Amino acid sequence: MSKSFQFSLAFKGIIAAAVLALFLALAYGLLLSLTSLPESSLAITVIVLMSIFVSALLVAYQAGAKGLYYGLFVGFGFILLLLLISAVFIDTPPSWLKVGERSILSLVAGGCGGILGVLVRR
Repeated sequence: MSKSFQFSLAFKGIIAAAVLALFLALAYGLLLSLTSLPESSLAITVIVLMSIFVSALLVAYQAGAKGLYYGLFVGFGFILLLLLISAVFIDTPPSWLKVGERSILSLVAGGCGGILGVLVRR
């Protein structure tokens, strides 16, 4: 018998990804201010993808099944959260090409994290 999809667990994964991304971004900002490292958009992308991957892995591990669904939900939900926050705080519209690229990467990171989370449980 298959377990049903738990939306509360998936929403906890989105919140966990946001908190992890916030802490990683703060650590990156601290590293930038204390060293002479140049600022890079690649580092921000890595922070976002790493937080989605880790949180999808943890959610799928807790769920025990349907890791791909949980991972995709976390990735998609996190991108929607970022779009909502950027719409509130940034006046200029986003580059839709960059949003599409980051969405695809986030879905891939979430899907891989979800699959790996179910596989680690076994």
